[in-house]
Amino acid sequence: MKLPITGGCLCGAVRYEISAKPIGGFNCHCRTCQKAIGAPYFAGMFVPASALAITGNYKEYATIAASGHTVYRAFCPKCGTSLFGRNSAFIDIRPVATATLDDPAIFQPQKDIWVADAQPWDTMNPDLPKFDGNPWH
Repeated sequence: MKLPITGGCLCGAVRYEISAKPIGGFNCHCRTCQKAIGAPYFAGMFVPASALAITGNYKEYATIAASGHTVYRAFCPKCGTSLFGRNSAFIDIRPVATATLDDPAIFQPQKDIWVADAQPWDTMNPDLPKFDGNPWH
């Protein structure tokens, strides 16, 4: 994987650069992700927090996840694109919305999480491991 990895929002007001290899990739099917992005799941990758450089101004919306932790979901205040987040329990890693990568084809999910909340019409890759909740607890 070629570094840095770059991405940004729809209007270009917020850009980011990732200077280290991602830690892992996942598809989160929890209800808060579904509502936050308006889709059946959030395709994300974890990156080291120290490797994520952000330019432009973004807003954050805090929610309490099913795990009980506070999740801060960052988005562009101009176009509304959901970009990345942070979790109160995992301060050294950041989830990044892979659909916002300049080259989203580099994303390779490794697992489906919170599948207990998945919609019945959401067709998942049968080859990926499935977890009813958060496998990192």
